[in-house]
Amino acid sequence: MRAAVRGKNLTLTLFTAAIFLGCAPTTAVAENLLVTLSVTSFEAGISYRDVQWHSPIGMITNPCSQADFFAVSIDWGDGTGEHKPDTNIRQRQFSRENQTLVVDNGVYLFWDDTHTFPRGGTYVARAKVTLHCLGDPPGNRDVVNESTVSAYSRIPVNQVEFRKGGMKATEVAGHQNVDLTITLSAIAPPSGTWVKLEADPVGTFNSLPPYYRVSPQQTQETIRNLEVRKPAAVTTLTVIASTVGRPQESDKLSITP
Repeated sequence: MRAAVRGKNLTLTLFTAAIFLGCAPTTAVAENLLVTLSVTSFEAGISYRDVQWHSPIGMITNPCSQADFFAVSIDWGDGTGEHKPDTNIRQRQFSRENQTLVVDNGVYLFWDDTHTFPRGGTYVARAKVTLHCLGDPPGNRDVVNESTVSAYSRIPVNQVEFRKGGMKATEVAGHQNVDLTITLSAIAPPSGTWVKLEADPVGTFNSLPPYYRVSPQQTQETIRNLEVRKPAAVTTLTVIASTVGRPQESDKLSITP
């Protein structure tokens, strides 16, 4: 009798497990992770290439051992259409005997340096991977991942000032260092605010970044220890800082030989 009960219980357990496995999610759910964004806050009206900031903004996973077709695109949802981002994906021949070009399994990076959000707002970015695993039946698969991203309006510059030792600087000698403090007119958004910098005359600094980022939730940043070149005669230097609106010009800094 007990053996019969145990047999019935075992049958019921196997039947329940079969139902559970039949209702379990398929691997298609995990495929939504093929593309992930590492940057979701952007500044409207300027691209990463404009500011010479080439950090990757996303990661791509190839789940195949080898894919004989692998393509990535992204639509930022802002009306600029679908883009083909730059990636570090590389193809190779599968073998000496089989010269099919494949992409190996792994995680890759992508950039979309030329994209610019035309205006601030919240958007749904739609990243798509189209792939075919070597050896699978014919037919490519599209795997799409949607992410919410934000673009923020740029904040105007309020002031740019030379400083040395924490105090306003009006004169330095050639080959000495000076700090440059940039102040915005409001707090920088979660994207930060990239400020364009120009020296007049050009080439007075040994090195001046063309753009400098004011960090999120900050109104001010200081670029420290900028070395000025030694002039043949006394020279006056100004720096122009701009985002949107009227550019701001520093007071003149006198550089002596």
